[in-house]
Amino acid sequence: MNSPFHKFSYFLTALLLFLSSCGTSYQPERDTGEEQQEQIEQNDSVPTDGVLETVTWNLEWYGSGFSGPTNQELQTQNIVKVIDSLDADLFAFQEVANQGALDNIVQFMDGYSGFTASHVPRDQDMAFVYNTNAIDSLEAGPINDVRPEYQNDWSYYWASGRTPLFFRFNYTYENTTREFYAVVIHGKANTSNYAESYERRQKAAEGLYYYLKDNKSDANIILMGDYNDDVDQSIYYVEENNDRVYQETPYDKFVKDIDNFEVITKVLSDAGESASINYEDIIDHITISDELFDEHVQNSTAIHDPRSYIEDYGNTTSDHLPVWAKFDITTPSKSVVTTRK
Repeated sequence: MNSPFHKFSYFLTALLLFLSSCGTSYQPERDTGEEQQEQIEQNDSVPTDGVLETVTWNLEWYGSGFSGPTNQELQTQNIVKVIDSLDADLFAFQEVANQGALDNIVQFMDGYSGFTASHVPRDQDMAFVYNTNAIDSLEAGPINDVRPEYQNDWSYYWASGRTPLFFRFNYTYENTTREFYAVVIHGKANTSNYAESYERRQKAAEGLYYYLKDNKSDANIILMGDYNDDVDQSIYYVEENNDRVYQETPYDKFVKDIDNFEVITKVLSDAGESASINYEDIIDHITISDELFDEHVQNSTAIHDPRSYIEDYGNTTSDHLPVWAKFDITTPSKSVVTTRK
């Protein structure tokens, strides 16, 4: 009597003969992830031109695997396509899962390098990616050495330990080198207890303001990121006599100190523009120190909208749009400039 194994072997042999007679051969299942990545074109390197172009962009849980766009390969392809359209020198990203996820983007960016905020304990790292043709990395790390009144709850104020990430670098064009101090932040979202979330954003912004004033008073500061609040007024409101009374922006220290800082994206708030999908207020902002007032290229602060060339952008790529600004380092400056001879 034939064993069950022999019966199965006869059946399998007959099946293979049948498929062969039909002109059909076995084909292994394709790895759609590799196939998708093969379709991603390598971005060309970007030469230095004397204008530092900066972008802040929330990539919506990129690389997390449990939230955000469901097709990460398509999300990667779209992100790389947007980056290629921008040709910026410095990208400040939010919501990148880890260094491996960031590397998955940077591998398609010729002449770029990048790093994440490894001190952030969750899959919502901030990150910097920079053009190595123009930028030399000097130093990077978390900002934690704040005044004592903010020290104990500093990580709590920023939510999930997302304390600010700084990046000190030199930008060089021809014989001129300028040092910059960039900071990327991701403020506490307006969730659950709205009043508490607002207070946490307030404390976080105040602590950072005083840190920069105390320690970086002469630096060329560019403060970029998902502020998770607007800067004309807060997205948080209280009900008074059946009316919504919107509170003061938690970033009011930066907004009001016009001698030392300028929130250059406030013009977008004042114009009623938004860099979010299906959200009216703009919460992605860029603030600069007075050392860069003259270098800031007027009218360069804008929202880049990829929805004209990325199909179903909000579901496939991100729920935020990139916001960018440019700085001309060939402009005479009040900050320290190194000239090579």
